[in-house]
Amino acid sequence: MQVQIEREIYIRASRAFAVLSEAYRTFQGFLEAHVASTSPEYYKARNLLKEGKAYYDQTLQDAKKLLGPIPIYAAKDFEAWRAEALIKNKIVVQGQTEEDLLRELAGDEFLKTIMGPEDIGTYLSANFETQRSGKRKLENIKVRMVIDRLAGLVHAGQELQQKAQRKQQGLPV
Repeated sequence: MQVQIEREIYIRASRAFAVLSEAYRTFQGFLEAHVASTSPEYYKARNLLKEGKAYYDQTLQDAKKLLGPIPIYAAKDFEAWRAEALIKNKIVVQGQTEEDLLRELAGDEFLKTIMGPEDIGTYLSANFETQRSGKRKLENIKVRMVIDRLAGLVHAGQELQQKAQRKQQGLPV
C-alpha cells in the first residue's frame, strides 16, 4: 500500500532534520581539539550527512509534487482535491497578513520541532514580501520555510565536513 505524499512529507522532513542535526553535532565534536584525527566519528558524521541529504532531496521532490504546477493530463477535479488535501494535512497556510501568518506558524506543531518562535518570526519578516510576489504563493510559505531550514543544515554540514576532512587528513583546520 502506498503512503500518501501529503503525510509523508513531514515524516521525511522530520527525519532529515534529525539526521542533519546529528551530523552537524558529530562533525563539531570531531573538530574539537582533544579528538584524534583518526577517530571514527568523521566517518559516522559523513554517513549521517549523506543520509540527511538524501532525506532532504526526497522532501524537496515531494514538495514539488504537492505544490508544483498541475499536470495538463490531470482530471478537472484534481485541483480542487489537491487544494482540499493540502489544507486538511496542514501543508499550506491560510493567513494573508504577516501577523496572521506569524500566529498560525508559531502555533504549528511541526514547525515547533525544527524552528523556534523567534526563528519563525525572523524568517517570516525577511521573506513575506518575496513569497507574496511573483509566481510564488503565500500559502506555500510554510513548506518553503521547512525546505530553507533543511537546506541551511545541509550547507552547514557540508562546510563542517570540509573542515573535518582537513583534520582527518592531518592538514591544518
